[in-house]
Amino acid sequence: MKLILLILSWGWILLGIWWFFRPAGIRRRFEKGFRKKARWILLSVLFASAGILFGAGRQIGGWWGTLLAVLAVIAVLKGLVFARGKAADAVLGWWSVQPVWVYRASAACLFVLGCLMQWVLKGW
Repeated sequence: MKLILLILSWGWILLGIWWFFRPAGIRRRFEKGFRKKARWILLSVLFASAGILFGAGRQIGGWWGTLLAVLAVIAVLKGLVFARGKAADAVLGWWSVQPVWVYRASAACLFVLGCLMQWVLKGW
């Protein structure tokens, strides 16, 4: 489980770096919208990540385990909202009109979350 969490956290770190330095490219993708097939692939990855986080939260226990479990629940709720076509279009529409600093701020949050997960796993 620890290896899977390390891979997931490195993925978040790399994704955060990519989003931080390429916000215009990410914005173009949101403006075009995702195709239906790509949306289901992203949902599958999201649910798999949520399952990994929830399982890790149960194994770690304590405050950090609760934090991981809460993140898993948020990911599942986000996925359920995104699964509906109209809701997904509304979310994509909202993201497509945001300024570049919003993309960079969310990228920084993703980077910090990945680094925090790395730090927690070192003590585990």
